[in-house]
Amino acid sequence: MGIVTINEFIVKRTINDLEDAVNNPDKYTISINDNWDEFVSFINNNRSKYIEDSLLTLDGGLSIKKYNKEILGVRYWDYIPDLWAYILNVIEEYLEEGIGKCYFPDQPVRIQLKQLKNKKIQFLFDNDDHVLEFEQKMLLGIFLNRAEVFFYVLVKELDLTGYSYQIEKIQKLKIRI
Repeated sequence: MGIVTINEFIVKRTINDLEDAVNNPDKYTISINDNWDEFVSFINNNRSKYIEDSLLTLDGGLSIKKYNKEILGVRYWDYIPDLWAYILNVIEEYLEEGIGKCYFPDQPVRIQLKQLKNKKIQFLFDNDDHVLEFEQKMLLGIFLNRAEVFFYVLVKELDLTGYSYQIEKIQKLKIRI
């Protein structure tokens, strides 16, 4: 396991008790990291519920771990395709301005990337309650690789071709890091 890992999850049932979901994530979520066949099957079996106008409308999120300690997880879920798209926008803004920020699509949770000295990057989320520093190329590379796999599955396995733009954007961003 690397220094930083990013894994996706989807919310499989309504979360009414956030603390229970945080303490018992398997009751509420399905990890889709490297379990793409189950993810594709889940979506295909529920297409009318989760696909509208060729867009995936599914709650989920990212589990981000540093040295196997979770720093972002079930507590911070949202529409997962939108969340990935927002993160790509933050990365693009960061590469252009030295700082990039946004809020989750449907929650008042801020994500921010800020350039530091010595090719370091600061990752802040949840209104500065969590501040972490990483090597820039490593963190951005991990984000972009995970997002690329996610959108590739949406386009190639679920035939949601509207997300092709995100794959093109990721490829352009990878060149810039």
